[in-house]
Amino acid sequence: MSRKIELEYELKTRSGSAVWTLISTPVGLKKWLADDVMMDGSMATFIWGDPLREHDTHTATVVEMEKNSHIRLRWDSSDVDSYWEIRMFHSEIAGNYHLAITDFAEDDDHEGLVQIWNQNIERLHCITGV
Repeated sequence: MSRKIELEYELKTRSGSAVWTLISTPVGLKKWLADDVMMDGSMATFIWGDPLREHDTHTATVVEMEKNSHIRLRWDSSDVDSYWEIRMFHSEIAGNYHLAITDFAEDDDHEGLVQIWNQNIERLHCITGV
């Protein structure tokens, strides 16, 4: 059975357009989420590893995207009820943007999936400074 995971991360930026680019474009996503990302309409392909050698490829369908708000995708290999979503929002208190991540994991994969998202955000901070 899938279990919903909701995580929140504060970013070090006040630029909504920069955050939107990082979560909604192939150029932005490949900076922190995968080694390569290609989008063709509502189809997204994510590649981890060297495409010319051993690599892992997964495809997803963009099921919902609202500019400067969120992007929701469904892995093509997952069940119909599960999805993953990256939502951006502005904190009035600190003035910075935050990312709210929603994802689904099997009960025994919960900690591993949280660790993957933590590593992705760490990569985002290191590579972009955001």
